[in-house]
Amino acid sequence: MKKAILILVVLIFSFLYYVGLLAKKDTLPFSKEFFSVETSPSDDRPFDPKGVWGQKSQGGERKTPTRKELEQLYQLKLDKGVRNLLVLSEWLTREAGRARERGDSDEAVALATYAIKFSPDLPQTYYELARILWFQSPFQLHKVFAEIYRGQLAQFRHYPSSLKFFYNLFFILCNAMLMTFVVFGIVVMAKYLPLYFYDLRRNLTQNVKGLLLTSAKILALFIPFFLRLDILWALMFWSIFLWGYVMKRERVILVIFLVLLVYLPFFLRSASSLLDGPHSEVILQMSQANQEDWDRTLEKKLEGWLSDHPYDADVLFTLGLIEKREGRYGQAEEWYKKSLQQSPQFGEALSNLGNVYLAKRQVEMAIASYQQAVDVDPNNGASYYNLYRAYSQETFLSGKMSKAFEKARQLDPRLVDYYASIDSPNINRQVIDEVLTARKLWGRLLSQFVGKEGVPYRLFMAWFGRIPSRIYLLPVFFLGFLIGMSRYTQRKRFLNRCPMCGSPTFRFYMGATDQEAICFNCHRIFIQKEKIHPKIKEKKSRQVSQFQKKNHRLSQFLSYFFVGFSDLWGGRAFYGLFLLFLFFIFVFRFVYWDGAVRLSLSQPSLVFVRGILWGGLFIAFYLLSLRRAYRLKPMYEAERGSKG
Repeated sequence: MKKAILILVVLIFSFLYYVGLLAKKDTLPFSKEFFSVETSPSDDRPFDPKGVWGQKSQGGERKTPTRKELEQLYQLKLDKGVRNLLVLSEWLTREAGRARERGDSDEAVALATYAIKFSPDLPQTYYELARILWFQSPFQLHKVFAEIYRGQLAQFRHYPSSLKFFYNLFFILCNAMLMTFVVFGIVVMAKYLPLYFYDLRRNLTQNVKGLLLTSAKILALFIPFFLRLDILWALMFWSIFLWGYVMKRERVILVIFLVLLVYLPFFLRSASSLLDGPHSEVILQMSQANQEDWDRTLEKKLEGWLSDHPYDADVLFTLGLIEKREGRYGQAEEWYKKSLQQSPQFGEALSNLGNVYLAKRQVEMAIASYQQAVDVDPNNGASYYNLYRAYSQETFLSGKMSKAFEKARQLDPRLVDYYASIDSPNINRQVIDEVLTARKLWGRLLSQFVGKEGVPYRLFMAWFGRIPSRIYLLPVFFLGFLIGMSRYTQRKRFLNRCPMCGSPTFRFYMGATDQEAICFNCHRIFIQKEKIHPKIKEKKSRQVSQFQKKNHRLSQFLSYFFVGFSDLWGGRAFYGLFLLFLFFIFVFRFVYWDGAVRLSLSQPSLVFVRGILWGGLFIAFYLLSLRRAYRLKPMYEAERGSKG
């Protein structure tokens, strides 16, 4: 068990070092203010709900609005033509949580329901309602999971939440994959490094040349320390250094390890730098404005961006949307026209420009603008619906009006039914203002990540760019090192360890079956059935059996701490890597329970439900993996008590 405990200590030390607990390094270069979608208080916010229920209680806290006040506020929201009131929804969500804590579940449900009505694109409101329903009765799981599902859908419509979700997913998957290969590298060293030293001792001679060569081979093992490589590149070096000793499948994994080691940290660093840069910040600001949560400070920031990037059509569009919502139609028209000058096929800008014309009673110009929007994107139901509203202003266009309405309803029935049910002369409640969707913002972020040079350039830079290390062009150095070692091993016969009896040997049975890894002695004794003295065969069988039991106990013991280790140690490399990868996904999910990056706005997260879900999945996965580890048998079964 000494060997098993030593390997376990090395594995735990490597994991703690990898996650930064021993190195005292920051996991990510994000600032505390990053990913914040909260806005500072301002006196010139576009829509201040405080005026509706402005009274405060004697304790200084704001009173919870009545149902009548909330309904009046909701009608005012519709008159404004806005879809989301994030500040109000967050406040109502907090009040719903307080009502739940007081035990007033009916009031909590009502407040959470209104929070959803005020901001249908904010995922946290759905999660709070699910939490309240769970508090009411854990047996109404269908309602709880229905709200969680709606929250997940809203999360993809809300750009900051979707950005947080996908980056955390990318972060966990990349680190789980890299940590899996860290364990694989340690397994390679534990299995084959003793063989390397055995080879050194066997070839040790008394002549000076032999001593110098042996000393050089020992010194080569310390190269990662001289170059001050991190743990990943150090394990990569030692694994390639043992290239001649590892099996064929493990060599394939080492090549995959090298490729992932080049690209995954590179993409993680690039994504972190991008998300912490000005381009990502302006996308978050546009998302905030398009979600109807802006103030004068945000407008100034967007205008400041235009001073350095005057041709940014998305920012111009966003400023036009803000001005239109503020009722300044002339300025909104100018912003939309500037946006269309930079991007003539900007369908959302064409549709919104038509809304501005319709608000100014310029019906013919509105129809022309809507028609252009339909021509640019014939699958957009909102543009057809706005065209229907414009046709309705002209009595002689009733035929075209009905066709436009049917087409809009065919493309987006839920949206059309919602707006068609509104009976109000207010122009903001008659037409649909297009916004920059999360999908469009994601497309902009990804194009910025790829850059003008394109994907091939990014892939090229991962190999030939400067790496934060003691040497430059580190991937190229390792690629050359790998090619050199593979050529060297083709000309030199290396020792290997038989997985059946554990003895080092040059002589392998190179058959076409699964027995190709058995050494010559094992093959002669257990396969060929040659006439060997019974006592020699019995002794050899006993030694093989003892080796297999010891090896099996080692793999079982370490499988308690690292799922899949038994497969990896027993030669089932790919299956073992897969189980280890799943295991580290769970580990990093628990380590970064709230994500590698966090939103600063309040977000009820159903910790209890998430804990049960993830904890249950992990326990089931862990028990099934242990069951498999105990049912595994040696690949090459030794004969027990054979007498020849």
